[in-house]
Amino acid sequence: MTKGQHDYVVLDLAHDKNDWLRALILDEIGKSKKIPDPLLLEKAAKEIVQTTVDQYAELILKFVESNLDGIVDKKRSYARQFEERLLRRWKKPLALLEILVQMCYEAGEELNNECRSTAVESNDYLFDVLTRLHARGCQVSHEILVLLKAGLADGAHARWRTLHEIAVVACFMKDQGSDVAKRYLYHEITETYKEALVYQKHCRRLGYEPLTDKELEAIRKRSEEVLKTYGKDFREEYGWVPKSILIERNFAEIEKHVKLGHLRPYYRTASQNVHSGPKGIGVKLGLLRGGSTKNVLLAGPSDYGLADPGQNAAISLYQITTCLLSIRPTFERLGTMKAMQKLVEQINPAFVEVQLQIEEEEELRSIHSE
Repeated sequence: MTKGQHDYVVLDLAHDKNDWLRALILDEIGKSKKIPDPLLLEKAAKEIVQTTVDQYAELILKFVESNLDGIVDKKRSYARQFEERLLRRWKKPLALLEILVQMCYEAGEELNNECRSTAVESNDYLFDVLTRLHARGCQVSHEILVLLKAGLADGAHARWRTLHEIAVVACFMKDQGSDVAKRYLYHEITETYKEALVYQKHCRRLGYEPLTDKELEAIRKRSEEVLKTYGKDFREEYGWVPKSILIERNFAEIEKHVKLGHLRPYYRTASQNVHSGPKGIGVKLGLLRGGSTKNVLLAGPSDYGLADPGQNAAISLYQITTCLLSIRPTFERLGTMKAMQKLVEQINPAFVEVQLQIEEEEELRSIHSE
């Protein structure tokens, strides 16, 4: 918080007619009758509130610093116990998902190690894009696993949103080939120029040095060169998608084009956990609807709601991995893809089974409490 923000908070407190501290200060000053002018009285009250708040903040920080180990140890102990209980309940689906993530990681690593050098020599843009998308997909999947094990279903679903976007782009690349993959890679140049302009506008306030005129001009020239090749509309957000393929170039259209539009309801739900709209504060995967949790505001982990992000993560990572492996098919890779498919078919019902069990337990609890 900056000093200006801090002053604003204090000023707001000073104008709160219900603030007990302000009322007490005004009362004490009024009793002394040393400041008869109401405006001077108000000013004095603000100064005293400012000083008192600063002193109180220092006391809080001193308490935290002197009890740091105890506070952290208690919090970590609670988290460990909660996560142990969660893992016992969700053991099977989480273990299966973890195995799938590792299988996908190893399959991608093997293909990249074997084929990277020849792909570079032949300027295989499709190989480059798909291996990079797959690597990112594996990383995001690891993040989802960590969030699921911590009981943060809504956070895991928010990360699945990214994984789904990666899967959609990977499927599109696989269908369209190397020319579109090249456009996709070169589109980074136009994005870099846009980011440079935004950086230049705000860098000083953030405490960073601006780009020199020479540096900014070099970035601009690279962007202009790409636009000469691909056209002015290449600078648009999805400008890397040729208009000959999609007239309306946006994610939803790409999603429909690769026949993954049926996942849009899940995508929209996951988006609520990314943005700050009202839906995101009203509906949480980690809370059962109704029952004993109907009046709960979820501000931390929960052992409920892991089914949707868990299933979705398995499906999307499998899609990304098959896109990659299918461009260099071998008997072993085909067998690996089939094994992954069967694993996904086990993961989905395993997540649903645990979720339904929790819902049944909550229903019984509600009946007994009536």
